[in-house]
Amino acid sequence: MKTLPEPAAMRSTFPAGVLLSTVLILAGSLVSTGCGGAAPDADLTFVSGSEHNHLDPAKMSWSHDIRIARSLYDPLVRFDFNTFEVLPATADRWEVSDDGLTYTFHIREDAKWSNGEPVTSNDYLYAWRRAMMPDLAADYTQLFYPIKGARAFYAWRAEQLREYTRIAGEGGGGSKDAATSMWQLAEDQFEEAVGISAPDERTIVVELERPVPYFLELVAFSTYMPVHAASVEKVTTLNASTGMVTTDTTYWSDPVTNGPYVIADRKFQRYLAMQANPHYWNRAAMRNDSVTELIIPEAITAVTTYNAGGADFLPDIPSAGPLAADLVAEGGPDVHTQTMAGTYFYNFNCLPTLKNGETNPLADPRVRRALAMAIDRETIVSRVTQLNQPIALTYTPPDVIAGYDPPAEAGIAFDPDTARALLAEAGFPDGAGLDGLSILYNTGHYHELVAQAIKDMWQRELGVTVTLEGVDGKAFSTRLKQQEYTIARASWFGDYPDPTTFLDKMTTTDGNNDCKWSNAEFDALLAEAATITDPEKRMATLREAETILLEDAPMALIFQYVNVYLYPETLQGIKPNAWHRWRLEDLHKGSGARVSGSGLEQ
Repeated sequence: MKTLPEPAAMRSTFPAGVLLSTVLILAGSLVSTGCGGAAPDADLTFVSGSEHNHLDPAKMSWSHDIRIARSLYDPLVRFDFNTFEVLPATADRWEVSDDGLTYTFHIREDAKWSNGEPVTSNDYLYAWRRAMMPDLAADYTQLFYPIKGARAFYAWRAEQLREYTRIAGEGGGGSKDAATSMWQLAEDQFEEAVGISAPDERTIVVELERPVPYFLELVAFSTYMPVHAASVEKVTTLNASTGMVTTDTTYWSDPVTNGPYVIADRKFQRYLAMQANPHYWNRAAMRNDSVTELIIPEAITAVTTYNAGGADFLPDIPSAGPLAADLVAEGGPDVHTQTMAGTYFYNFNCLPTLKNGETNPLADPRVRRALAMAIDRETIVSRVTQLNQPIALTYTPPDVIAGYDPPAEAGIAFDPDTARALLAEAGFPDGAGLDGLSILYNTGHYHELVAQAIKDMWQRELGVTVTLEGVDGKAFSTRLKQQEYTIARASWFGDYPDPTTFLDKMTTTDGNNDCKWSNAEFDALLAEAATITDPEKRMATLREAETILLEDAPMALIFQYVNVYLYPETLQGIKPNAWHRWRLEDLHKGSGARVSGSGLEQ
């Protein structure tokens, strides 16, 4: 890959050779304030750069949330991203019918909740129904759509709620009795129409609409994790005005769990402490008894904390700025790198009108393509991030999914001349009239450096002026979901090893489609691919769909991720992989750790 020389004016604040010594000097003043000074001692302490958006497994879509879900809840099966094997979890065995349409899971006899009660098939059915309903507004509802009747049930429930609201708005009012009656109908509809059943308390039978080669990988994902039905039901209420069921969100700070850990203590924006779940079926295989997650948004403070002995592991060193590059240049034994199945990009808001009611110029694909063409990605990875990440010409990263070759020939490269011509064709010659655009980003991860560089490129190459908006992670997530932005920084890491883990996100109805881009041909190709059983033909159809995505440019792709970790050689049990999947209960420091048990790894 071609690289450009790094000009002195764009070097980082902490050049290679002095970074680690500098942060050590700062350690005394920063460690005590960075994590609040009161985080519980634990066998393992690691740092997260963001507070959690959700601790309800059904609502999670951010990677740092899902990491905690894997620690608190056990799905029926696990997927090992190093060996690409499906492993037993709460289900100790399962069968798949010859036609690939019926999966039968058997819950192990020793599967228990943290309160000592047995895990039952109803706990899974209850959790799955929650996640399938529009009431919850879950980002990953579509992961259930391979199940027979799931998509239709979601649509049926959405229409039921719309009708309830319509009648209430016309003077019919809403009442507790009416909402209860409607909910009972929804429960009956789910039982009758959705292909999930529980012949007994330890058996779950799932019927699919069509064969799905990666269905077990979906079942291993957080959206399919169970909840303790009795406990969640106690904090769930029916809203008489809307007819929706809602769960008290405070429950998730101290939930009943069936995974390796329980939450022992939590201080918002400071730390989350977990203790080993004494009733966990695989307790003997756990390599530690306690884990504390420190919430430290500022990356330099996180590194300082690590160097001062306040953390054992930094899994998320920001790669959008120079800190990661300086650590790699320093070359210490604690620095580890890994290419990732993830892409860094900018979302374009593709709705026809903005929140303020004004016409949205980004609804025009020519404007989006022009902006994407005016980004000099090589300069960004060589001079801004300084980590020389692979340039992103495709949304799906190359070389991470067996049998799939992303259509790089359709990707948008740096071409300012064509960009200017497209902008003029769209009615904005030399950027004239293209006003009101801003770049939204979450603070604390060096995203402002990339944003500033792109702002300058757009001004220089196109005459387009944009403003920068940095907000905290929670506000950032909320504004994305409500489309309160014009351009926003984004990233996506694959959830399972199939192109659909990237491409499905951009379908019209997907809960993670923050661009609100809609393309009927793209949707149709994804739907067609879902019916194709021939692997080669299926991959070719998905490739055709990604070509349309790249050409219509609902996002500006920038680079594929390279992850930088900090951990000492004495920390054992880490298995870095392109999918950023490893388990906290596997990590331990040096000798003397517990080594018995089955030792499942993910």
